[in-house]
Amino acid sequence: MSSSDEMSIDPTQDDDGIIDKQQTKIRVSFLLSPSVRHNRHQLELPSEPMAVPSNIRKRGLSAIVNHLLDRGDKDDDDDDSASDDDEDNERLPSIPFDFLLNDKLLRLPLDSAARNLGLSTEHALELHYFPARLPPKKEGQSEQLPDWIMVMEYNNGRLWSGGADGVIRTFEQDGEELKSGCVISAHTGPIKCVSSLTDATSDLT
Repeated sequence: MSSSDEMSIDPTQDDDGIIDKQQTKIRVSFLLSPSVRHNRHQLELPSEPMAVPSNIRKRGLSAIVNHLLDRGDKDDDDDDSASDDDEDNERLPSIPFDFLLNDKLLRLPLDSAARNLGLSTEHALELHYFPARLPPKKEGQSEQLPDWIMVMEYNNGRLWSGGADGVIRTFEQDGEELKSGCVISAHTGPIKCVSSLTDATSDLT
């Protein structure tokens, strides 16, 4: 495909807000990561290069991928006709994506990441994309600990934690929940290693 045939997508926002539409562009090819084994047919895009803003970040690239996959809600100013309602019902929800550039997670603006990796932008950069891992959702009550957890060990249904306050705490498994057990003031400094052994009568730490 010639450069004149390449797509050019200019999202309006990235993590820093509005993108200057007069800025330079970088050509990229979106390649679905081989690690994605389920529903590949729903997530795979054509690999033809397209131009994107040079300082675009992960959030902007994720918006582009969702747009190309026709995922997410329609714009608020769309007509509320029956046909639009039918299309909305068929449209899959948007999902966040992560990106690998030269096997490195993209955490900088695209041009900065390419520069740091010594990659030339004269040719299209290959971005491998895959669904991002979402942070865990809080469910129910969670015990508030007085300091950072430095280390954990799980053995025989019991979780041992070592804190920055020098205290060892245990949590017993009760069905799908962990309930507080004993508290041991073990050190005056942070605990950086915990190991438990199980004998016939009890756990030893």
